[in-house]
Amino acid sequence: MPFQYLSIMAQNSAPKPPRVLAAPSAPAWCPVTKPLNEMRVALLSSAALRLTDQEPFIPRADLSYRRVPSNPGSGTIIIDHHSGIGTVPKQDPEIVFPRAALAALAENRTIGAAAPFHYSFMGGVRQHEEIENKLAPALAGELTQADVDLALLVPY
Repeated sequence: MPFQYLSIMAQNSAPKPPRVLAAPSAPAWCPVTKPLNEMRVALLSSAALRLTDQEPFIPRADLSYRRVPSNPGSGTIIIDHHSGIGTVPKQDPEIVFPRAALAALAENRTIGAAAPFHYSFMGGVRQHEEIENKLAPALAGELTQADVDLALLVPY
């Protein structure tokens, strides 16, 4: 008789609430209006990244974000994300937050410039309404204020 691993694990593990797929109420795509080599680019990361001197993220329910300077030499990055897949990225955050690579693209003029700050927040949060109505508009405001033309979401 074969060993039914998945069904046994499902029966013996704690029940988890079902994931609800949420679609934004109004997609906000923006047209590209200039060439990439003229654009200011920012990174958005859902890996709950921060500098060592910034306040830690509170796992699972944190709807805040951190501003991380785009300069790769501006400090050591810590990953507070609660996911168990993070051992390698925690050793080298550049894997999930390629700010050195983006700085190199700015230096060789592939992009116009890196934004002065990149932004990170906790991924996997299930408060969809709060994300859509509070976190996303706050990040959009930061990006607008920094004259960012293109934001690259680097999911974790």
